[in-house]
Amino acid sequence: MSSPVLVGREREREHLRRVLERAAGGEMVLVTVGGDPGIGKTRLVQDLAGTAAGLGFRVLTGGCLDVGEGTLPFGPIVEALRPLGAEADEQWRSQVLGRSPALATLFPGLGLVPDAHGATGEGQVIEMVRGILDRLAARQPVLLVIEDAHWADASTRHVLLYLVRNLRAPVCLVVTYRLEELQERYPLRLLLSELHRSSRCERIILDPLTRSELGELLGTILGHPAAGATINEIMDRAEGNPFYAEELLAARDSATRLPGELRGLLLARVEQLPRDARPVLGAVAAGTRLSHELLAAVTAYDEERLSECLLAAVQHHVLVADADGTSYGFRHALVREAVYDDMLPGERHRMHARLATILVNRAQSVTAAPSAAELGQLAFHWYRARDWPHALLASVQAGLAAEAAAAPSSAERHYERALELWDDAPEAAAGSTLDRGALLRRAAETAHLSGDYARGIALIGEALADVDADAEPLRASSLLEFLGYCRIAGPDSEGAAQAYAAAVDAARVEPVNPELARALTGMSLVQSGQGHYQDAIGTAEEGRRAAVQVSAPATEARALTVLGWSLCNLGRVAEGLAHLERAQLLASAEEDIPTLLWTRGQLAAGLLASGRAAAAIDAAADVLDLARSLGAAAAYGPYSATPGIEAMILLGDWAAAKQLIGQLLDLEPPGGAAAFPRMASGLLCLWQGEAAAARADLAQALRDSEQSLVPELVSVAHARLARVAAAERRFDEARELVRDGLRLCAGSDGAAHLIRLAAAGVYAEAERARAAAARHRGKEVASAAATASELISRARSAAYAGIAELAVTSAELATAEADWARLRPDQSDEVARWRDAVGHWDALCFPYPAAHARWRLSHALLSRSGSSAEASQELRSALAAASALGARALAQQIRELGTRALVDLEPVPSGEPAGAREPTTPRTPAGLTARERQVLELLAEGLTNRRIAKTLFITEKTASVHVTHILAKLQVTNRSEAGAIARGHGKASR
Repeated sequence: MSSPVLVGREREREHLRRVLERAAGGEMVLVTVGGDPGIGKTRLVQDLAGTAAGLGFRVLTGGCLDVGEGTLPFGPIVEALRPLGAEADEQWRSQVLGRSPALATLFPGLGLVPDAHGATGEGQVIEMVRGILDRLAARQPVLLVIEDAHWADASTRHVLLYLVRNLRAPVCLVVTYRLEELQERYPLRLLLSELHRSSRCERIILDPLTRSELGELLGTILGHPAAGATINEIMDRAEGNPFYAEELLAARDSATRLPGELRGLLLARVEQLPRDARPVLGAVAAGTRLSHELLAAVTAYDEERLSECLLAAVQHHVLVADADGTSYGFRHALVREAVYDDMLPGERHRMHARLATILVNRAQSVTAAPSAAELGQLAFHWYRARDWPHALLASVQAGLAAEAAAAPSSAERHYERALELWDDAPEAAAGSTLDRGALLRRAAETAHLSGDYARGIALIGEALADVDADAEPLRASSLLEFLGYCRIAGPDSEGAAQAYAAAVDAARVEPVNPELARALTGMSLVQSGQGHYQDAIGTAEEGRRAAVQVSAPATEARALTVLGWSLCNLGRVAEGLAHLERAQLLASAEEDIPTLLWTRGQLAAGLLASGRAAAAIDAAADVLDLARSLGAAAAYGPYSATPGIEAMILLGDWAAAKQLIGQLLDLEPPGGAAAFPRMASGLLCLWQGEAAAARADLAQALRDSEQSLVPELVSVAHARLARVAAAERRFDEARELVRDGLRLCAGSDGAAHLIRLAAAGVYAEAERARAAAARHRGKEVASAAATASELISRARSAAYAGIAELAVTSAELATAEADWARLRPDQSDEVARWRDAVGHWDALCFPYPAAHARWRLSHALLSRSGSSAEASQELRSALAAASALGARALAQQIRELGTRALVDLEPVPSGEPAGAREPTTPRTPAGLTARERQVLELLAEGLTNRRIAKTLFITEKTASVHVTHILAKLQVTNRSEAGAIARGHGKASR
């Protein structure tokens, strides 16, 4: 099982392509390619060989074999040149191979007579090889590949050195070798030092694949994207080695951890070590990386004996020492795995028990408390030693230490292990610092922080099953409140609402308690997420009052966050931002990082909604670092950072936005969290003109959030998908997306959601009408106008609630009004509407929507007057902005409009009035002007003079004159004949 394509080597492939170009230009070029076994040296040179053959190179390949020095002199050279002797053309063979006496010795199959004067000398063979390459390269450039030079015999090494120094032909010589052989094979070191000294030499060292490259590799093998867990598992074990990764993937469904061929390869060097080294390797395999001191203790070897074993293991590239030489680990994780699996079960148990005992004794001999890593190692060794009482207690301590060290995923694993052992070690369980209920709660909390929401929900369910709600209502409420929190992230908003409602009911006991404040705040969060902002404000205010009454500032901060965000969505932005600022201060003072992250994200979103995009970027600037400090970057980072990304996109900093989106998605966030950066990516792709990529991102975002479907997600995803569908002329799909979005948001009292969807719908209907009019489909035009009329009415009704403080929503509504005016050219002032839209977007300093509005404004101006200095200037401004952004589709639309209107889109020199220059009109071989060619293209599409005039912003009489001139120049008598000529000659020989 291997990848059908070469993955992750684009930089090296480009390097080698440039080398081939140099060789094709007449140079002799040498390339050495080094790397570990399985890293992809052979795949890379095979790819190079295919490229070279396509460029007209003669490709010759030979490989060195590990059969002992001098056994096969010139072996790879003979293998490389042998195909030349098999050429059918005898004259060609004679001219290329020559008549050297050495030929008969190296190629006895040619039927040549050996030199009668004695044995062939090495010098004769070397000179013969140079001559053959010279003569062959005179006919075509040559690629000569010598693989596995670490096994090269002396004669082959001499040939390589001679060729590099003396060959002056268009030849690219590529030599591959294993990096690990450099230490023990002095001839290889000497060969490479001489080759690298040449000015002709280029060096390539192949690094392991990155995680994303490995994911691509696995995907090409499987035929579909690999699951994140699969990528992580194989990356951890293969460490980016492509061959190891392919073997591990092939063996995933088998019972063996390592396939036999791979196991044999990994253990080959281990078997060459002295027998005394086996306990040393077993100790390192059990401990992953051990200090020299610990190895001495666990093996009981004296210094000399231990040093001899370590030296042998290092020299055979089995172990590697760290930088200061104080600890040792395996050179590759899979070698450790193979050695560990090769140990007998009892041998493994005893080794872990010895390591655990030594670690305990060492910890007791020092005053400093052990670190989280040390406690984790101790828990691991007791567990692998099958000492359940010690393993349970050590796991609890390791979990607590990992939590304190902001490593929630590690803590969760330790807690789960303690729970696994709870019934098997009852005496140890009785002495644990955490009872089972507390252990379940902590395991659930750390699972949630790690992004494993389903596991968190399951663990809280176990904890609830152990609680008598009548006897312990506040404990039950606390667990139910956290269950709701997990379900929100799940995402499962209905399940969350049920859990929070039960938590509130359980906590309504006297006196007012912190559990009630938290439960009410949680319920308000669900209401806000569902778009019921008025309800959320009432519930959050009750929760805030309860939090103040019981002195719970962290809960108060969460309640204020819900209040602030809900007010922003109702158009009371200034009031909402004030609440969010207060919440941020409280969360910061309490060092409540989860609440601070959530508040920062909502604050950034509120600032962006008000049009303060730069401030939104500042508010979200450090959220990813904060999430990392909590050990929860994947769970918290995407939601909190995305408003800042959206602000970057709107302000035109697309490179920074794309980079941050990549960072967030590389974290492999859980589905609900991943939806937010995917929606930002969808917008960026759409504006860059990559509709297919935008569709994929937005559709995935909807799938990621299908359990919650809150208005905030629904309106954005459906509106953007509708715009993608309209751009792809799938107008029925766009209409359905808008209708679905409006249906899902029907219960929301947030104006922004409804206006966003309605604006997307009006745009799609305006595009539908334009396309239908060009095809004379009157009923479809009428349908588009009717649908748009309904949508613009809904947008206006939503705006009555007050959107003055929602600057972005106001700009979206102004744009929707302008798109609506496109459908009613005789009943509204489209120019005025687009000027208003341009003004809104300019005030926000959002370059893409402003450029789009300018393009539409120019179209409206040209439609009204046929030509306009203002239209020309607006088109130039729009093109400059679109080009600077890299908005390819919009830039192309602007250029097409400029061409149709004969507007010169080059910048007007300073001092020259706009529109002063006349556009050039080059003539075609047929004698048609540029304008006549445009008319002929439209005529060939069947357009009437009236439609031609409207499309090209000219009068109907002018269109008629152009048609008359075209008929005369083409020497035809009617429009049909002219159209036929246009279609037959590529539309007037464009």
